[in-house]
This record gives sequence, C-alpha cells and structure tokens, in this order.
Amino acid sequence: MSEHLPHAVVEILDRGDLCYVAAATRRGPHVTPMVFALSEGRVWVTTARGSAKARAWRADPEVAGMVRAADAAVIFAGTVRTYDLFEIGSWIRGVAATPTLASASARFTRKNARFFAGYAVDARHVPLSWTPPGRVFAAIDIERAAVLGLADIAETIGGWPRARPSIERFRAAGAGRHPLEGLPDDVQPLVGDRGEGALALEGSHGLAVLPAAWTVQRSGLYAALPTRQLELAGLAGPRPGAALAIDRSSWWRARDMTGAMIRGGAEVTFPRALTSGGPSAARIARGAGTAEDAAVVRLRPEELVWWRGWTSGTVIA
Repeated sequence: MSEHLPHAVVEILDRGDLCYVAAATRRGPHVTPMVFALSEGRVWVTTARGSAKARAWRADPEVAGMVRAADAAVIFAGTVRTYDLFEIGSWIRGVAATPTLASASARFTRKNARFFAGYAVDARHVPLSWTPPGRVFAAIDIERAAVLGLADIAETIGGWPRARPSIERFRAAGAGRHPLEGLPDDVQPLVGDRGEGALALEGSHGLAVLPAAWTVQRSGLYAALPTRQLELAGLAGPRPGAALAIDRSSWWRARDMTGAMIRGGAEVTFPRALTSGGPSAARIARGAGTAEDAAVVRLRPEELVWWRGWTSGTVIA
C-alpha cells in the first residue's frame, strides 16, 4: 500500500512534525516520538543502534504509528526494515536500495533541517548515539492507515478490526501516590498533569497508536478519546497492555525536548457498556478536555521511561 497512499494521508504526514512510533516488546508496547519523513510512500525514521526500538525491530518488524497535524491525525500499521552500516545483511539491502535510500535521506534532511540546525548549535554536547555513526535508518511500509478528525474517522485504508470490549463497572482512583511519581524533578513539572498524548494498545491484530487526551486525577492516570476511534485498536479484551507517550517538544532543539512513556496494564471503559460508574467516567473525560461520552482508558503504570534532551532513564513504578 505504501506506494499508493491516499492524498489525505500524504497531506497529514507531510505537515506533521513528529511520528509516535510503537514497537512490540516483552514488556508491552514501547511508544515514543521520532522525527520522520515521508519518501516514496514510506515513513522513514532513525534511532540509536542500541535503543529499545532497534532491539525490538530485530525480533519483530511489526510497528504502528501516529502523526498529528493541527485538528487531524493519521494512524497506521505496517512493517519496518532497517539499514545499518554495521550489519552485513543491511549492506545487501542498502546496495539494492541505494536510489531509494538517497532519496529518503534527502527528504529526511530537508524536512528536519531545523533539528539538524539544533544539533549544530549543540554539537559539543551531542552524544555519539545521536550522531550518524551511532544510528540506524529505518523504513516503515504502511499496510493499513486511517485518517482521524477531532471526534470521528474520516477515512480508513486497509483492514482495521473493530472491537468494543469494556469493563462493566468503573470506579475512579482515590487518594494515593501520584501516578507519575518517580519522574525526575526537572521532568514532571514540564510534563504536567494533563495534555495530548499518544496511546499505544495491544490489539488482536497487533499494535495501534491513537491520539488521546490524558489527565491525572488523584492517584489515577487516564486517557480519553472518541469511542469510534478506540474501536480501531481491535482489542481482544478490556485489559490490554498499553503505553502512553506524553511530551513537551521543541520546534528545533533536541536538547529541549522533554517527555515520558508510561507503560503497564490498562482498563478500557466504553461508557454505554457500563452498568455503574458512568458519572465518574464522564467527569474524567471532561477533566481530560474531551466529550463526556468519550471512552476512558485507565493506565496502571508499571514502568516510566523519561527523557530530557540527551538524557533518559527508566523508573519501575
């Protein structure tokens, strides 16, 4: 499908700044924002050779992603191929795909020129893993995609298994520890207690990444999104593995990017399926800034992965 993407998909991918890419790991979904470019129908990204994503892709090439552009978003799923100068198999692929790689590299450089300017300004502080010798180039072939509006689905391309599993009784979290407790003191205040995020979920046909509003209320961490959009995750049950990426990006400077990924189990609530707790779910949806009838996903953090500039770390919740 990658070579014949609809205009609406291409237009959003061209306008978006960051792609939230999810990989499948033994600990559940791993989703973080990445700079990217669209070239010859493929989404191209780059990551450190020793990163969690690079390791995951070697074991399982299936990926999912989401790109926002103003009031619209594209979500997609597909497979990834990596090109690494230090991997013999990659050399063979690279030689065969030299014109494609050259075109993709040029597009990637043009689209992300401002970030490369930021690297130049901070050249003395850039770690080796952030420089070309420490990174791998990766191409994502899109196999299915969907164009999302603020509260609807504008278009779907390819097969999206739809499902609406839900817990029956919802109860909001009470008093207790802050769900983001453990993040460094210079990260948590910048992330805040609510905002826009990327929610990765394990579905019956693989991963899905969806745009979602999120909020912290008392000791609970919640994501809220339109019910029809959540259906696209194709969940096999109401308690999937999940990860939520929340970040404060910089327009041009990587050292100013701050964020966190919260990973663990989740409880999915579709309002119309509830036998009790509907008002509480509606209150949380309002607190996240969405409609009262939005689906609510409560995350139960098991691991917090954080980053600020070149520095990152992991906290077991």
